[in-house]
Amino acid sequence: MLPHERDERFQDLEGGSFTFACHPGVPCFNQCCRRLELWLTPYDCLRLKQRLGLSSQEFIEAHAEVEPGQNGWPMPKLKMRQNDPERTCPFVTAEGCSVYEDRPGACRTYPLGRATKGGASSDSPLEEAWFLVREDHCQGFVEGRAWSPREWTRDQGLETYQAVNDLFLPVITRQAPDANPQIIAQKMRMFMMAAYDLEGFRLFLQKSRFKDIFAVDPMRLEMAAVNDLEALKLAFDWLRFSIFGDRTLALRPEVAERRRQVMGSNPGW
Repeated sequence: MLPHERDERFQDLEGGSFTFACHPGVPCFNQCCRRLELWLTPYDCLRLKQRLGLSSQEFIEAHAEVEPGQNGWPMPKLKMRQNDPERTCPFVTAEGCSVYEDRPGACRTYPLGRATKGGASSDSPLEEAWFLVREDHCQGFVEGRAWSPREWTRDQGLETYQAVNDLFLPVITRQAPDANPQIIAQKMRMFMMAAYDLEGFRLFLQKSRFKDIFAVDPMRLEMAAVNDLEALKLAFDWLRFSIFGDRTLALRPEVAERRRQVMGSNPGW
């Protein structure tokens, strides 16, 4: 996702590679885990709540602060230690990150930044560009091997993070299209449930008329009932269909026919 502002920390990736190393022997070790404004993607929250053995809501309540994010959508930011003047990450220790294997995508990507655009449809394919984030405290550029963005992506385990975050882009990069404040508020609640409350979304699948309306492969529904990642992917498709009218889900034939009849009798729709 594009940074909100391009400042002196963001530098072009000259030559397509960079030199970097981070380990306990680097003098600035753990300094990048202080004074953070770390927005969490749905997949970040999924991995962290699984790691901590919490439900989605339990994780948000304990470790996040929900604020308006990109295009006004409610998004959680990682809650830093409030009793620490340095506002350190709650998961950092003297030895390093205590949730390292499930750390957020932004932590994995650093010191790279990834800018993206497009991806909402086949007519607008996803494009990406890379840049360096060079902060005054970071001495990781002094040593280490040379990395290309592709090599860094593999080494840091970013493939799945990027793949799932790219599915989220067609939602988060657009605004909810409605002038009615009540409908906007409803769409914000839909967004928060689908993107950041997987247990709530599963309950919605069970209690609503979802199965009567959408022609979804029963195997996909079964997988979504037991697999968090599959539930999140289905939630993204439902959000895109429900909020933006994207053809990410198919209506059942009888539902589609009733819809055509209603729209045909109301040409102004």
